[in-house]
Amino acid sequence: MAIDKHEQIRRRAYEIWEDEGRPDGAAMRHWLQASDELEEDNEHETLQDLIDEDDRDDEAMLHAAGESGDFGRPPPRSV
Repeated sequence: MAIDKHEQIRRRAYEIWEDEGRPDGAAMRHWLQASDELEEDNEHETLQDLIDEDDRDDEAMLHAAGESGDFGRPPPRSV
């Protein structure tokens, strides 16, 4: 069973609290920091998924067109 988002934030906030020496009065800051960190992780995964999908689309288009993908090379000269 997947851990829900609230529980993930709670666990990360607790880790931050412990790492900082268990200070009093920092619960909200720890919660917000944990929430931000987890949100950033999700954004990176989503962005990486989009990049990977785009790369697959590019490869498929090149393959369908019979291209090698060597766009930087000039065409061979006929002698």
